[in-house]
Amino acid sequence: MAVSIGNKIELVKLEQVIRNDPEKKVYISKVYDVMPNRMLQIAMPILEGKIVPLEVGGKFSACFYTGKGLLAANCTVEKRYKSGNLFYLEIKLLAEPTKVQRREFYRYSIKLDCQVRPISEKEFETGIPEDTSVPEVNLPSNPARMLDLSGGGIRLAQKAALKKNEHVKVIFVLPFPEGPQRFILIARVLSNTLMEGKGEVYEQRMEFLRVKSEERDSIVRFIFERERADRAKESGINR
Repeated sequence: MAVSIGNKIELVKLEQVIRNDPEKKVYISKVYDVMPNRMLQIAMPILEGKIVPLEVGGKFSACFYTGKGLLAANCTVEKRYKSGNLFYLEIKLLAEPTKVQRREFYRYSIKLDCQVRPISEKEFETGIPEDTSVPEVNLPSNPARMLDLSGGGIRLAQKAALKKNEHVKVIFVLPFPEGPQRFILIARVLSNTLMEGKGEVYEQRMEFLRVKSEERDSIVRFIFERERADRAKESGINR
């Protein structure tokens, strides 16, 4: 089996996948053990920072982040239990995981400052700012506040309104344990909504475009490490 200990896993109820439910919930977890007969021991998944005891017998679509890319398979929950301070599930894969090209990415709620700069069509095509006399990070941009982040996009709040399908560059820094990493990513505006009770502040959803694989992998790794830290905090474990 191509799935290994330590792989991140996302679970979605199979019935929601079949219905293509736009409100489907994505539960994030981690593989702790690979056992015979396509059995896996995984951490009890979390959603919005809370441990979720998925029902025994429940059927889910599972997506694994592996060294060979994204792999997917359907599974059933066979058992759930506690060992020490950690909660586990045992799941059985109903088939060998197969490679998938794309999947909606899990979104992680986080509050970080960022910058948004609308770009011209020329810059969108080339990726190069029209003004190269100063470093790109010093070009005029609008301050924004990140609300959630995924490997595929971002949701943020800012005072500057944007048009749907407008192209921008989003600049943000993620605080990895080994040091901060800056990202400058091209994105397309999916929605622009005035936030209720927030004055002239807009909530904007954006899809990342032309992201390098190493950049996406770094974002996914950051999210997974944060989720793992959240899980340890929920369990009262300091790591």
